[in-house]
Amino acid sequence: MVFKNNEGMLEYSDGERGNIMRKFLVAFFFFALVLGGISVTVYARDCADDTLLDRFGDWFGNLGKTQKKKNENIAIRKANRLADCADKKKALAADGDD
Repeated sequence: MVFKNNEGMLEYSDGERGNIMRKFLVAFFFFALVLGGISVTVYARDCADDTLLDRFGDWFGNLGKTQKKKNENIAIRKANRLADCADKKKALAADGDD
């Protein structure tokens, strides 16, 4: 039950507070479960492809730069990502050979 105290602030009875907290926790865990699965789809593709996170990082890293500098930075970042990708594939292949 919701009522106003002497200062005009809303207060909840103990039972109502528990229901609100329960609803909040259910919603929190639901969104954590749903949004937690996004990272799997982002990284499950071939690592040579640009993901949404890669494009956002490129965009954020190039704010306020000239077009020429943006293109240089994006090429460098892409080359670094491809080198990391190759290293990860080598590591996975080496682990699989054991």
